[in-house]
Amino acid sequence: MKEVIQTLNAPQPGGPYSQGVKTESFIFVSGQDGIKPSGESVGASIAAQTTAALRNIKHILAEADADLSSMVYVTCHLTDLNDETVREFNEAYESYFKNVDVKPARITIGSQLLETDVEITAIAAVER
Repeated sequence: MKEVIQTLNAPQPGGPYSQGVKTESFIFVSGQDGIKPSGESVGASIAAQTTAALRNIKHILAEADADLSSMVYVTCHLTDLNDETVREFNEAYESYFKNVDVKPARITIGSQLLETDVEITAIAAVER
């Protein structure tokens, strides 16, 4: 069984996909850019964009009765992988997982993104 996850507290999909999909075992969250739920920019700062993307993911997971501690895998796309950008990204990212005992597995890759410098997608486990 699959259930579509939809919330107004995260940006609405810009194409033919769901914000998230919940199965019996997992929640799959579509890539979240570093933008506000209204679609407005949060600015050029990597920290601000990372915070916005993770906040969007947090709201989508909440709609599925889950939270960031449920996340098991994260894919992070950054337009720039220089040391300063990655350091700033990691600091903002880490602030969301300080109280999480088991941090999700993660890959960070360089990508050409269209509207922002950060996009994050996540897979979370459904608590039984």
